[in-house]
Amino acid sequence: MTRTMTAGGAISAGTLGNSTAGVRVQGRTRSKRASRNLFLAISAIVLAVFILVGLSAYAASIQHANNVLIEENEYLQAEIDSLNSQIVEATKITKIEEVAKLKYGMVYPSPENCIVINEASENSQNLAVSIRSEAYN
Repeated sequence: MTRTMTAGGAISAGTLGNSTAGVRVQGRTRSKRASRNLFLAISAIVLAVFILVGLSAYAASIQHANNVLIEENEYLQAEIDSLNSQIVEATKITKIEEVAKLKYGMVYPSPENCIVINEASENSQNLAVSIRSEAYN
């Protein structure tokens, strides 16, 4: 506040004009900007924390699903190994002979049931020749 003298000798009180008011307005503007920047920074930090928590939860759910798939794969691999061993066991010649004997009545031929084919005999002919001769006669 300033005092000025007038012609009648009275002293009047007045303000300094715009210089002090400008400083006050500038100070308020700066403090508003600072508080807004602080609010934005805190908001950004809170948002980043929420994003990190969300990503961590998502990663945990993916890891859980991956663990479930690994367990299923292990179970399926054990089942495949079991089936492979059953295939090996079922294709052994002794097992095949046993099934053929019991289920289908297979018997080994006796010497009476065998016919000896001698290629060196004089009466034997080529198979194609014999088929041709029987087809046309």
